[in-house]
Amino acid sequence: MDVRVPMEFKVRGGRKEIVPPPGAATPADAGPRSPLVVALARASRWKRMIDSGEVPGMEAIAAKYGLDRTYVSRILGLVVLAPEVVEPIVKGNEPSGLSMRKLMAGRLPVRWDRQREQWLPEVSAPSRA
Repeated sequence: MDVRVPMEFKVRGGRKEIVPPPGAATPADAGPRSPLVVALARASRWKRMIDSGEVPGMEAIAAKYGLDRTYVSRILGLVVLAPEVVEPIVKGNEPSGLSMRKLMAGRLPVRWDRQREQWLPEVSAPSRA
């Protein structure tokens, strides 16, 4: 007797993970979040701290948390990510191979259409009718 389980593999952070089929029950809140989700959460929190006046800027965040100013600057840069790029990351469906290392390797394009071209090429590709 053969048992077949529909599944897909995805590379995250250099590791292969099994992606369950759509609609399958998953323990989404049970395990640790991916580094990308943690970074997005930090970026959002730190931006709110600056916008509210809780801290004067990224130097204050770096000092408050004992972090390098460059690291804080790179993480804060994630607040310019297009919603279409952020949503799949938060849901755990980021494009295969997308990692913190790749996302932080260069300057992020400010324009959302350029981000979609870079990180979601299958979505931003023109349709061929």
